[in-house]
Amino acid sequence: MSGFATVRRLPWLAVAACVTACQTQAPEAARLRSAGQVLAAAPELAGARVAFLVVDTGTRRELAAAEAHRGLLPASNQKLITAAVALETLGGEATLPTELLATGPVRDGVLEGDLVLRGHGDPSFGVGASGDAVLAAFAAALRARGVREIAGRVRGDGSWLGDERLGRGWQWDHLGDDFAAPFGGLCCAGNVLEVRLRPTPAGPAMQVVPVADELPILRVAMAAPGAPTELVATRPIWGGSLEVRGTLAADAPEQVLRVPVADPAAFAAQVLLAVLRREGIAVRGGVLSAGESWQVAVHESPPLGALVAAMLRDSDNLAAEQLWRVAARTLRGNGSSATAELHSRAVLARLGVAVDGLVLADGSGLSRRNLVQPAQLVQLLVAMQQSPQSPAFLAGLPIAGRTGTLRARFAQGPATGQVLAKTGTLARVQALSGYVLRPNGAAPWAFSVVVENHTCSDATALAALDAFVGELASAAGW
Repeated sequence: MSGFATVRRLPWLAVAACVTACQTQAPEAARLRSAGQVLAAAPELAGARVAFLVVDTGTRRELAAAEAHRGLLPASNQKLITAAVALETLGGEATLPTELLATGPVRDGVLEGDLVLRGHGDPSFGVGASGDAVLAAFAAALRARGVREIAGRVRGDGSWLGDERLGRGWQWDHLGDDFAAPFGGLCCAGNVLEVRLRPTPAGPAMQVVPVADELPILRVAMAAPGAPTELVATRPIWGGSLEVRGTLAADAPEQVLRVPVADPAAFAAQVLLAVLRREGIAVRGGVLSAGESWQVAVHESPPLGALVAAMLRDSDNLAAEQLWRVAARTLRGNGSSATAELHSRAVLARLGVAVDGLVLADGSGLSRRNLVQPAQLVQLLVAMQQSPQSPAFLAGLPIAGRTGTLRARFAQGPATGQVLAKTGTLARVQALSGYVLRPNGAAPWAFSVVVENHTCSDATALAALDAFVGELASAAGW
């Protein structure tokens, strides 16, 4: 049974209730070949690499192809691989715990030891209001055990996933951006600190979210009303103090800067420390205790299927890096990039995906070391359509003109509501891979298209790619 049956919950996809074998008619195939020729010969893409493959999932018949076995940068289409590997390894119902541990006894309201926050790869821990509520619940669990004060320190433990924090081949000039936040066994608030600045008569007023123990250094000058506001947040790549510099106009609206943290585990500990103090639990610090730990409380992540769906829908890089490594760590005892690549190749091979020529440097697609063929992505899409994990895999795919990273694309035309696909964007790369639904319950078409090394603007390249996918939807009968 195909997972496309699950889309009946969405009214605009009700026609795609099931998959049946269907022989493609010659006019449709000819039209697809013509659309592919138009894309490959587009003058705005002169000099670029253009590769694509379209396959009827019912008959496995190739409908249109060009350079389909050329290894290219997949950008965030890499997340399709991560989603499949995580779901096939762990299942959609698996959860990832985050534990609160204590290393000493409680005497007269004092925990005579350290408090340790230990993660097991949950990318959603500490995110938003619900994340703050979890941390407050940890404080409540301490109070329930009679703890009013902690003699030792609050420590973050992200060792479960190893020491790596950045992906192989990530661009150095991305490392200050929130979409390239470091990963690890313990995450909190997406491993991103928000610095909010607003002008007041007394000067810049600053708020950080989430509240952490260490505040950024503020070097911001006030400027006259109407003057440009120019702010930048900087931190040495390998750690050090966060500084906010620049000018803030007296009439400027609130400014929000999102900055990746340097050490995710230490940051999580800082956030927990701030919450403990807010909840009335004192922390002395300065004491490192030995001995065995005991569990104070534990928080389980949402089911893996929900984490995967959010990762695909929003193209969440941190979640992708976490889940890629969690799968390898769980099955092979090691969460390194090298082991995650080895594990992924094994899972893909079991799914029937040809892995020769495949290079997986990270789980998100940020790396420029990745090499994936459109043919390999289409093989994966066909395999996941028939997998028991199909419903969870399909649930997160953005819907053209409707959801996620495709919400603002294909707002009109035949593709609207009829294409489920993962987007991908890097400098000089545009990619889109997924399914074109078909009327009357006919088997969908699986497709992957990648435009790499274009010299036109991203918007121009994207328009050419989207025009091709629009033709696919039209040829499908929409």
